Amino acid sequence: MENAEEKKATRKPDINIRFIFNMCNDVQSMRHFYTDLIGLKQGSFRNEKKWGWLVYKSEGFEMMFFRADKKLPVLEEWTVQPGYEGGTLEMTSWGIHIPEEMFAGVVDRLNSADVRTFKDKPEWRQDSYWGFSVMDPMGNTVELYTQPKEKPASTEWPGTQPSPTAAGK
Repeated sequence: MENAEEKKATRKPDINIRFIFNMCNDVQSMRHFYTDLIGLKQGSFRNEKKWGWLVYKSEGFEMMFFRADKKLPVLEEWTVQPGYEGGTLEMTSWGIHIPEEMFAGVVDRLNSADVRTFKDKPEWRQDSYWGFSVMDPMGNTVELYTQPKEKPASTEWPGTQPSPTAAGK
């Protein structure tokens, strides 16, 4: 049996990730993508000659985009993600949960804005959620997903029109 001294010595500190810093070429285009099209609630935003940044807060975590001093390359390849079969680039990507009642509207806005999409429409993935992979203005792969309360009768997406910028086109 451990005594109080041993428990204290083996206790792990309560450490949390709070910020991820991403560089981008244009904070305004990132803002349009994440705020206007996807609907993320924006925190801080600044787009001045000397500084440019954009912040999104989520459950104590902050995803930050900073404007780079020099033009950065925009990724062309899809990132490998466990939710879908595809992607060849092995680097960081992320997923954004969209409430079920908002998901179709987000998909429609992205398709109407000619955002690059991995498939024409959302896919039923891992027999548990609808997933729709897109690229942000820097070419980062972003999986948008929703988990319906019940498994759908059909695993064919019932809404939205195909995107002309889908990878398979």
